[in-house]
Amino acid sequence: MVSSTGTAHGSPSQDPREKPHITAHRGFRDVFPQNTIAAMEGSSRLGADRIEIDVEATSDGEIVVFHDAALDALTDKDGLVSETPSETVLKADVLESGETIPTLAETLDAVKPSVTMNIEFKDSGPLSWDEFAERALDIASQYPGEYYVSSFDPDALRAVRDADPRVAVAPIFGENKTENLELARELDAEAVNPSTGVLDRDLVETVHGEERDVNVWTIDSWREARAPLELNVDGLIADVPNMAAFATSETRRDR
Repeated sequence: MVSSTGTAHGSPSQDPREKPHITAHRGFRDVFPQNTIAAMEGSSRLGADRIEIDVEATSDGEIVVFHDAALDALTDKDGLVSETPSETVLKADVLESGETIPTLAETLDAVKPSVTMNIEFKDSGPLSWDEFAERALDIASQYPGEYYVSSFDPDALRAVRDADPRVAVAPIFGENKTENLELARELDAEAVNPSTGVLDRDLVETVHGEERDVNVWTIDSWREARAPLELNVDGLIADVPNMAAFATSETRRDR
């Protein structure tokens, strides 16, 4: 992996002697208004090793940071993001917080370079995945820290590989383990991001045997963190900080 002054951005390999890294899911969405600038700044202050964000395109092709396909549930606006111009989307108030939906560029500007960004490709909107990848990676390349791209959509990850094979990728999945392991091999993915529901020892050992990282989602309590940590995963994707605390007997002895 090369630094931002070089030619590649990737997902750092995990030293087995180090504690698992913690990824702030949507910027610790149970602590801050998700996917907002406040969430980026706040989760950085709370010491997140990584931050996960969701990106999608508006009707005029702006790459914004937002999770849902529709604005209705999380903001004071209505309609699909992909059918709404950026002028409207960027004014949408998130969860009555006073925070608005940011662009990808604004979001990355708000994060410390020491934080690795997990940029989840959510919805390409009116763009093809190839067009979306070109635009998003052009923006992400300005971030001075490390980043990688994750997605549930195999075509999104294929588009990233086509646009810049140096950018690390990770399939996200909550089912079809065999299919997604094959995808990871096809793409030579640096990591896989499975849900807690499909995580087991065989999956972790298989992925580690192929020299990829395992980042599991979504961890909401120390109880949910215990099993992944015992399986020696590389990262926890969590809605709140400190999810590894008290999750193992080693942690309790240390305290």
